[in-house]
Amino acid sequence: MQLQRKKISRLGILWFSFLLMSLAVCGCGGNGQTQQQENKSVEEEAGTKEPAFSTESEALTVLFLDVGQGSSALVHQKDSWMLIDGGDREYSAYVVSFLKQQGVKRLDYVVVSHYDSDHLSGVVGVLNALECDQVLAPPDLGSDTKIFASFEKACEEKGIVPLNPKLGETFSFADSSFRVVSPAAYEYEDSNSNSLGIRLEYGDNSFLICGDCTEESEQDLLYQKVDLKSDVFAANHHGSRYSNSEEFLQAVAPEAVVVSCGIGNSYGHPDASVLLNIQKLGADLYRTDLQGVITAVSDGTQITFEQEPSMDYRSGTELREAGETGSAKEQTPETEAEGAENEEQKANGQGPELELYDDDVRSYGSGEQEYVLNTNTKKFHLPTCSGVQSIKEENRSSQTDRASILQQGYAPCQRCNP
Repeated sequence: MQLQRKKISRLGILWFSFLLMSLAVCGCGGNGQTQQQENKSVEEEAGTKEPAFSTESEALTVLFLDVGQGSSALVHQKDSWMLIDGGDREYSAYVVSFLKQQGVKRLDYVVVSHYDSDHLSGVVGVLNALECDQVLAPPDLGSDTKIFASFEKACEEKGIVPLNPKLGETFSFADSSFRVVSPAAYEYEDSNSNSLGIRLEYGDNSFLICGDCTEESEQDLLYQKVDLKSDVFAANHHGSRYSNSEEFLQAVAPEAVVVSCGIGNSYGHPDASVLLNIQKLGADLYRTDLQGVITAVSDGTQITFEQEPSMDYRSGTELREAGETGSAKEQTPETEAEGAENEEQKANGQGPELELYDDDVRSYGSGEQEYVLNTNTKKFHLPTCSGVQSIKEENRSSQTDRASILQQGYAPCQRCNP
Protein backbone atom coordinates (compact mmCIF):
# COMPACT_ATOMS: atom_id res chain seq x y z
CA MET A 1 0.00 0.00 0.00
CA GLN A 2 1.24 3.46 -0.87
CA LEU A 3 0.54 6.69 0.97
CA GLN A 4 0.80 9.97 -0.84
CA ARG A 5 -0.21 13.60 -0.55
CA LYS A 6 -2.76 15.09 -2.92
CA LYS A 7 -1.35 16.51 -6.16
CA ILE A 8 -3.00 18.47 -8.99
CA SER A 9 -2.75 16.77 -12.38
CA ARG A 10 -2.31 18.54 -15.72
CA LEU A 11 -5.79 17.35 -16.66
CA GLY A 12 -7.17 19.02 -13.54
CA ILE A 13 -5.45 22.30 -14.46
CA LEU A 14 -6.90 22.19 -17.99
CA TRP A 15 -10.37 21.47 -16.64
CA PHE A 16 -10.09 24.34 -14.18
CA SER A 17 -9.06 26.71 -16.98
CA PHE A 18 -12.02 25.59 -19.06
CA LEU A 19 -14.32 26.19 -16.11
CA LEU A 20 -13.02 29.74 -15.67
CA MET A 21 -13.61 30.50 -19.36
CA SER A 22 -17.14 29.10 -19.12
CA LEU A 23 -17.90 31.33 -16.16
CA ALA A 24 -16.55 34.35 -17.99
CA VAL A 25 -18.86 33.68 -20.95
CA CYS A 26 -21.97 32.80 -19.00
CA GLY A 27 -21.58 35.32 -16.21
CA CYS A 28 -22.98 35.06 -12.71
CA GLY A 29 -26.48 35.32 -11.31
CA GLY A 30 -28.19 38.70 -10.95
CA ASN A 31 -28.66 40.78 -7.82
CA GLY A 32 -31.95 39.11 -7.00
CA GLN A 33 -30.31 35.68 -6.85
CA THR A 34 -27.45 37.03 -4.74
CA GLN A 35 -29.83 38.61 -2.26
CA GLN A 36 -31.83 35.40 -2.02
CA GLN A 37 -28.68 33.44 -1.17
CA GLU A 38 -27.64 36.00 1.44
CA ASN A 39 -30.94 35.56 3.27
CA LYS A 40 -30.35 31.85 3.81
CA SER A 41 -29.57 30.66 7.29
CA VAL A 42 -26.48 28.56 8.05
CA GLU A 43 -28.46 25.33 8.05
CA GLU A 44 -30.32 26.12 4.85
CA GLU A 45 -27.09 26.95 3.04
CA ALA A 46 -25.40 23.80 4.30
CA GLY A 47 -28.34 21.69 3.18
CA THR A 48 -28.73 23.14 -0.31
CA LYS A 49 -25.18 23.90 -1.45
CA GLU A 50 -23.60 21.63 -4.05
CA PRO A 51 -22.43 18.40 -2.36
CA ALA A 52 -18.72 18.15 -1.71
CA PHE A 53 -18.63 14.55 -3.01
CA SER A 54 -19.91 13.08 -6.25
CA THR A 55 -22.28 10.13 -6.03
CA GLU A 56 -20.42 8.68 -9.03
CA SER A 57 -17.05 8.62 -7.29
CA GLU A 58 -15.79 5.13 -6.58
CA ALA A 59 -13.14 6.41 -4.16
CA LEU A 60 -13.53 5.68 -0.46
CA THR A 61 -13.11 8.87 1.59
CA VAL A 62 -12.58 8.92 5.36
CA LEU A 63 -12.72 12.28 7.14
CA PHE A 64 -11.50 12.40 10.74
CA LEU A 65 -13.38 15.41 12.13
CA ASP A 66 -11.91 18.00 14.47
CA VAL A 67 -14.23 17.70 17.47
CA GLY A 68 -11.81 18.76 20.18
CA GLN A 69 -11.31 16.21 22.94
CA GLY A 70 -13.57 13.64 21.30
CA SER A 71 -13.82 11.42 18.24
CA SER A 72 -15.84 11.46 15.04
CA ALA A 73 -15.24 10.14 11.53
CA LEU A 74 -17.32 10.43 8.38
CA VAL A 75 -17.00 7.78 5.65
CA HIS A 76 -18.21 8.21 2.05
CA GLN A 77 -18.31 6.15 -1.11
CA LYS A 78 -20.65 6.70 -4.08
CA ASP A 79 -24.02 7.56 -2.52
CA SER A 80 -23.33 5.83 0.80
CA TRP A 81 -22.42 7.55 4.09
CA MET A 82 -21.39 6.30 7.52
CA LEU A 83 -20.73 8.24 10.72
CA ILE A 84 -18.49 6.71 13.39
CA ASP A 85 -19.07 8.54 16.70
CA GLY A 86 -19.99 12.22 16.89
CA GLY A 87 -17.88 14.07 19.44
CA ASP A 88 -19.04 15.88 22.58
CA ARG A 89 -22.05 18.13 23.08
CA GLU A 90 -20.37 21.45 22.26
CA TYR A 91 -19.44 20.07 18.82
CA SER A 92 -22.84 18.51 18.07
CA ALA A 93 -24.17 21.42 15.98
CA TYR A 94 -20.84 21.60 14.14
CA VAL A 95 -21.02 17.89 13.20
CA VAL A 96 -24.59 18.30 11.92
CA SER A 97 -23.54 21.34 9.87
CA PHE A 98 -20.43 19.58 8.56
CA LEU A 99 -22.43 16.58 7.35
CA LYS A 100 -24.94 18.77 5.57
CA GLN A 101 -22.15 20.76 3.93
CA GLN A 102 -20.78 17.49 2.54
CA GLY A 103 -24.16 16.74 0.99
CA VAL A 104 -25.28 14.09 3.50
CA LYS A 105 -29.04 13.65 3.47
CA ARG A 106 -29.23 10.11 4.83
CA LEU A 107 -26.73 7.88 6.60
CA ASP A 108 -26.46 4.19 5.78
CA TYR A 109 -24.82 3.51 9.14
CA VAL A 110 -24.11 5.25 12.41
CA VAL A 111 -21.52 3.38 14.45
CA VAL A 112 -21.36 4.18 18.17
CA SER A 113 -18.13 2.84 19.65
CA HIS A 114 -19.35 3.27 23.24
CA TYR A 115 -21.49 5.56 25.37
CA ASP A 116 -19.05 8.14 26.72
CA SER A 117 -20.34 11.63 25.96
CA ASP A 118 -17.28 12.65 23.89
CA HIS A 119 -18.28 9.99 21.36
CA LEU A 120 -22.07 9.80 21.77
CA SER A 121 -23.33 13.37 22.17
CA GLY A 122 -22.81 14.39 18.56
CA VAL A 123 -24.49 11.16 17.43
CA VAL A 124 -27.66 12.23 19.22
CA GLY A 125 -27.59 15.54 17.39
CA VAL A 126 -27.14 13.80 14.03
CA LEU A 127 -29.95 11.31 14.69
CA ASN A 128 -32.25 14.21 15.50
CA ALA A 129 -31.30 16.08 12.34
CA LEU A 130 -30.83 13.38 9.67
CA GLU A 131 -32.29 10.05 8.63
CA CYS A 132 -30.35 6.86 9.28
CA ASP A 133 -30.86 3.28 8.11
CA GLN A 134 -28.95 1.37 10.79
CA VAL A 135 -27.26 2.11 14.12
CA LEU A 136 -24.53 -0.24 15.35
CA ALA A 137 -23.62 0.03 19.02
CA PRO A 138 -22.56 -2.04 22.05
CA PRO A 139 -25.37 -3.54 24.14
CA ASP A 140 -26.74 -1.52 27.04
CA LEU A 141 -24.74 -2.82 29.99
CA GLY A 142 -26.38 -0.67 32.62
CA SER A 143 -25.82 2.74 31.03
CA ASP A 144 -27.92 5.24 32.98
CA THR A 145 -26.52 8.61 31.90
CA LYS A 146 -28.67 11.42 30.57
CA ILE A 147 -26.90 11.39 27.24
CA PHE A 148 -27.62 7.66 26.86
CA ALA A 149 -31.30 8.41 27.57
CA SER A 150 -31.19 11.03 24.80
CA PHE A 151 -29.65 8.44 22.47
CA GLU A 152 -32.39 5.91 23.24
CA LYS A 153 -35.06 8.56 22.70
CA ALA A 154 -33.59 9.65 19.36
CA CYS A 155 -33.48 6.04 18.12
CA GLU A 156 -37.04 5.40 19.30
CA GLU A 157 -38.38 8.50 17.55
CA LYS A 158 -36.71 7.44 14.29
CA GLY A 159 -37.92 3.85 14.63
CA ILE A 160 -34.35 2.53 14.83
CA VAL A 161 -33.45 -0.55 16.86
CA PRO A 162 -29.66 -0.47 17.42
CA LEU A 163 -27.84 -3.63 16.39
CA ASN A 164 -25.20 -5.06 18.73
CA PRO A 165 -22.78 -6.76 16.32
CA LYS A 166 -20.37 -9.45 17.45
CA LEU A 167 -16.71 -10.01 16.70
CA GLY A 168 -16.18 -11.04 13.08
CA GLU A 169 -19.51 -9.83 11.66
CA THR A 170 -19.14 -8.13 8.27
CA PHE A 171 -21.28 -5.39 6.70
CA SER A 172 -21.44 -4.09 3.13
CA PHE A 173 -20.86 -0.41 2.39
CA ALA A 174 -21.08 0.67 -1.28
CA ASP A 175 -18.10 -1.06 -2.94
CA SER A 176 -16.41 -1.52 0.43
CA SER A 177 -17.08 -3.52 3.57
CA PHE A 178 -16.28 -3.33 7.25
CA ARG A 179 -15.71 -6.03 9.82
CA VAL A 180 -16.21 -5.90 13.58
CA VAL A 181 -12.81 -6.41 15.22
CA SER A 182 -13.53 -5.44 18.84
CA PRO A 183 -14.32 -6.20 21.54
CA ALA A 184 -13.57 -9.91 21.85
CA ALA A 185 -16.82 -10.04 23.87
CA TYR A 186 -19.05 -7.48 25.60
CA GLU A 187 -18.08 -8.56 29.07
CA TYR A 188 -15.78 -5.88 30.48
CA GLU A 189 -16.56 -3.71 33.49
CA ASP A 190 -14.83 -0.76 31.85
CA SER A 191 -17.08 0.64 29.11
CA ASN A 192 -14.01 1.74 27.15
CA SER A 193 -12.91 -1.91 26.89
CA ASN A 194 -16.29 -2.72 25.34
CA SER A 195 -15.69 -0.23 22.52
CA LEU A 196 -17.11 -1.42 19.21
CA GLY A 197 -14.27 -1.32 16.68
CA ILE A 198 -14.30 -1.85 12.92
CA ARG A 199 -11.80 -2.52 10.15
CA LEU A 200 -12.95 -0.73 6.99
CA GLU A 201 -11.74 -2.42 3.81
CA TYR A 202 -11.66 -1.29 0.18
CA GLY A 203 -9.58 -3.24 -2.30
CA ASP A 204 -6.08 -3.54 -0.86
CA ASN A 205 -6.60 -0.67 1.61
CA SER A 206 -7.86 -0.72 5.19
CA PHE A 207 -8.69 1.60 8.10
CA LEU A 208 -8.86 0.53 11.76
CA ILE A 209 -11.11 2.53 14.14
CA CYS A 210 -11.71 1.11 17.63
CA GLY A 211 -12.99 3.97 19.79
CA ASP A 212 -11.54 3.98 23.30
CA CYS A 213 -10.36 0.36 23.23
CA THR A 214 -8.11 -0.24 26.25
CA GLU A 215 -4.93 -2.27 26.62
CA GLU A 216 -6.96 -4.99 28.36
CA SER A 217 -9.19 -5.32 25.34
CA GLU A 218 -6.23 -5.02 22.96
CA GLN A 219 -4.48 -7.96 24.64
CA ASP A 220 -7.58 -10.16 24.30
CA LEU A 221 -7.75 -9.36 20.58
CA LEU A 222 -4.10 -10.29 20.17
CA TYR A 223 -4.69 -13.52 22.11
CA GLN A 224 -7.55 -14.45 19.77
CA LYS A 225 -5.35 -13.61 16.76
CA VAL A 226 -7.82 -11.12 15.32
CA ASP A 227 -6.57 -9.72 12.00
CA LEU A 228 -5.81 -6.09 12.89
CA LYS A 229 -3.25 -5.16 10.22
CA SER A 230 -4.37 -1.90 8.63
CA ASP A 231 -2.92 0.90 6.52
CA VAL A 232 -4.47 3.70 8.59
CA PHE A 233 -5.05 3.45 12.33
CA ALA A 234 -7.14 5.86 14.41
CA ALA A 235 -5.23 5.78 17.69
CA ASN A 236 -7.24 4.18 20.47
CA HIS A 237 -8.62 6.46 23.19
CA HIS A 238 -7.19 9.67 21.67
CA GLY A 239 -3.64 8.37 22.09
CA SER A 240 -3.92 7.44 25.77
CA ARG A 241 -1.06 5.57 27.44
CA TYR A 242 -3.65 3.13 28.83
CA SER A 243 -4.26 1.99 25.25
CA ASN A 244 -2.09 1.66 22.12
CA SER A 245 0.32 -0.87 23.59
CA GLU A 246 3.51 -1.42 21.62
CA GLU A 247 2.51 -5.02 20.89
CA PHE A 248 -0.88 -3.89 19.57
CA LEU A 249 0.67 -1.20 17.35
CA GLN A 250 3.07 -3.75 15.90
CA ALA A 251 0.16 -6.06 15.07
CA VAL A 252 -1.68 -3.22 13.30
CA ALA A 253 1.54 -2.12 11.54
CA PRO A 254 -0.04 1.05 10.14
CA GLU A 255 1.60 3.31 7.59
CA ALA A 256 -0.34 6.26 9.01
CA VAL A 257 -1.77 6.99 12.47
CA VAL A 258 -4.48 9.60 13.10
CA VAL A 259 -4.89 10.95 16.64
CA SER A 260 -8.21 12.62 17.44
CA CYS A 261 -7.92 14.88 20.48
CA GLY A 262 -8.25 18.46 21.72
CA ILE A 263 -5.19 20.70 21.71
CA GLY A 264 -3.50 20.84 25.12
CA ASN A 265 -6.28 18.69 26.61
CA SER A 266 -6.44 17.96 30.31
CA TYR A 267 -5.69 14.24 29.93
CA GLY A 268 -2.31 14.66 28.26
CA HIS A 269 -3.48 12.95 25.05
CA PRO A 270 -1.66 11.88 23.02
CA ASP A 271 0.78 10.46 25.53
CA ALA A 272 4.54 10.77 24.96
CA SER A 273 5.06 7.00 25.20
CA VAL A 274 2.45 6.34 22.52
CA LEU A 275 3.97 8.95 20.23
CA LEU A 276 7.38 7.35 20.71
CA ASN A 277 6.00 3.94 19.69
CA ILE A 278 4.36 5.48 16.61
CA GLN A 279 7.67 7.09 15.73
CA LYS A 280 9.44 3.74 16.10
CA LEU A 281 7.01 2.21 13.62
CA GLY A 282 7.97 4.81 11.05
CA ALA A 283 4.28 5.63 10.48
CA ASP A 284 3.12 9.03 9.29
CA LEU A 285 1.47 10.97 12.12
CA TYR A 286 -1.68 13.08 11.69
CA ARG A 287 -3.36 15.02 14.52
CA THR A 288 -6.74 16.76 14.60
CA ASP A 289 -5.60 18.96 17.49
CA LEU A 290 -2.89 20.53 15.33
CA GLN A 291 -4.25 20.04 11.80
CA GLY A 292 -8.04 20.11 12.03
CA VAL A 293 -10.04 17.76 9.80
CA ILE A 294 -7.88 14.95 8.37
CA THR A 295 -8.98 13.62 4.97
CA ALA A 296 -7.84 10.29 3.51
CA VAL A 297 -8.95 9.01 0.09
CA SER A 298 -8.51 5.43 -1.11
CA ASP A 299 -8.81 4.19 -4.70
CA GLY A 300 -8.49 0.61 -3.48
CA THR A 301 -4.77 0.52 -4.22
CA GLN A 302 -3.28 3.56 -2.54
CA ILE A 303 -4.38 6.08 0.08
CA THR A 304 -3.96 9.80 -0.49
CA PHE A 305 -3.97 12.27 2.39
CA GLU A 306 -4.95 15.85 1.67
CA GLN A 307 -2.55 17.12 4.34
CA GLU A 308 1.13 16.66 4.90
CA PRO A 309 1.85 14.54 8.01
CA SER A 310 2.08 16.54 11.21
CA MET A 311 5.08 14.64 12.55
CA ASP A 312 4.78 16.77 15.70
CA TYR A 313 5.58 14.44 18.59
CA ARG A 314 4.78 16.83 21.43
CA SER A 315 2.39 15.20 23.89
CA GLY A 316 -0.84 16.78 25.06
CA THR A 317 0.87 17.55 28.35
CA GLU A 318 3.71 19.37 26.58
CA LEU A 319 1.27 21.44 24.54
CA ARG A 320 -0.70 22.34 27.68
CA GLU A 321 2.46 23.37 29.51
CA ALA A 322 3.41 25.48 26.49
CA GLY A 323 0.11 27.32 26.88
CA GLU A 324 -1.65 25.76 23.88
CA THR A 325 -5.11 24.75 25.06
CA GLY A 326 -8.46 23.97 23.54
CA SER A 327 -12.05 24.72 24.51
CA ALA A 328 -12.63 27.02 27.46
CA LYS A 329 -15.12 24.45 28.78
CA GLU A 330 -12.33 21.93 29.14
CA GLN A 331 -11.17 21.02 32.65
CA THR A 332 -7.49 21.51 33.41
CA PRO A 333 -6.36 19.04 36.09
CA GLU A 334 -2.66 18.92 36.91
CA THR A 335 -2.15 15.23 36.17
CA GLU A 336 -3.46 12.60 33.78
CA ALA A 337 -4.70 10.63 36.80
CA GLU A 338 -6.98 13.54 37.73
CA GLY A 339 -8.04 13.82 34.10
CA ALA A 340 -8.89 10.12 34.00
CA GLU A 341 -10.97 10.51 37.17
CA ASN A 342 -12.94 13.39 35.65
CA GLU A 343 -13.38 11.38 32.46
CA GLU A 344 -14.78 8.47 34.46
CA GLN A 345 -17.19 10.77 36.28
CA LYS A 346 -18.32 12.21 32.96
CA ALA A 347 -18.88 8.73 31.52
CA ASN A 348 -20.94 7.80 34.58
CA GLY A 349 -23.22 10.77 34.13
CA GLN A 350 -21.76 12.85 36.94
CA GLY A 351 -20.11 15.48 34.75
CA PRO A 352 -21.60 18.85 33.84
CA GLU A 353 -22.01 18.20 30.10
CA LEU A 354 -24.76 15.57 30.15
CA GLU A 355 -28.00 17.53 30.15
CA LEU A 356 -30.70 16.62 27.65
CA TYR A 357 -30.30 18.76 24.58
CA ASP A 358 -32.46 17.35 21.79
CA ASP A 359 -33.99 20.76 21.07
CA ASP A 360 -30.55 22.39 20.78
CA VAL A 361 -29.77 20.55 17.57
CA ARG A 362 -33.31 20.50 16.18
CA SER A 363 -33.34 24.29 16.31
CA TYR A 364 -29.80 24.63 14.90
CA GLY A 365 -29.86 27.08 12.01
CA SER A 366 -33.33 28.39 12.82
CA GLY A 367 -31.90 31.37 14.68
CA GLU A 368 -28.79 33.49 14.42
CA GLN A 369 -25.44 31.72 14.28
CA GLU A 370 -22.55 33.63 15.81
CA TYR A 371 -19.19 33.61 14.04
CA VAL A 372 -15.82 34.61 15.50
CA LEU A 373 -13.69 36.79 13.20
CA ASN A 374 -9.92 37.13 13.19
CA THR A 375 -9.34 40.65 11.87
CA ASN A 376 -5.64 39.90 11.40
CA THR A 377 -5.84 36.72 9.28
CA LYS A 378 -9.24 37.63 7.77
CA LYS A 379 -10.71 34.23 8.63
CA PHE A 380 -13.91 33.44 10.51
CA HIS A 381 -14.73 30.49 12.75
CA LEU A 382 -17.49 28.74 14.66
CA PRO A 383 -17.26 29.63 18.37
CA THR A 384 -16.40 25.98 19.15
CA CYS A 385 -13.40 25.91 16.80
CA SER A 386 -10.11 25.19 18.58
CA GLY A 387 -8.49 27.92 16.49
CA VAL A 388 -10.54 30.57 18.29
CA GLN A 389 -8.46 30.11 21.42
CA SER A 390 -5.31 31.37 19.70
CA ILE A 391 -6.87 34.63 18.42
CA LYS A 392 -5.58 37.66 20.30
CA GLU A 393 -8.28 39.80 21.91
CA GLU A 394 -7.36 42.86 19.84
CA ASN A 395 -7.87 40.79 16.65
CA ARG A 396 -11.14 39.16 17.69
CA SER A 397 -14.67 40.23 16.83
CA SER A 398 -18.00 38.49 16.21
CA GLN A 399 -20.88 38.79 13.75
CA THR A 400 -23.96 36.78 12.85
CA ASP A 401 -24.50 37.61 9.16
CA ARG A 402 -22.43 35.07 7.21
CA ALA A 403 -23.08 36.69 3.82
CA SER A 404 -21.91 40.05 5.15
CA ILE A 405 -18.77 38.44 6.59
CA LEU A 406 -17.91 36.96 3.18
CA GLN A 407 -18.53 40.30 1.48
CA GLN A 408 -16.03 41.88 3.86
CA GLY A 409 -13.35 39.58 2.46
CA TYR A 410 -13.22 36.99 5.26
CA ALA A 411 -12.56 33.35 4.38
CA PRO A 412 -14.09 30.41 6.30
CA CYS A 413 -11.75 28.40 8.51
CA GLN A 414 -10.86 25.07 6.89
CA ARG A 415 -10.80 23.42 10.29
CA CYS A 416 -14.37 24.08 11.49
CA ASN A 417 -16.04 24.78 8.10
CA PRO A 418 -18.34 27.59 9.38
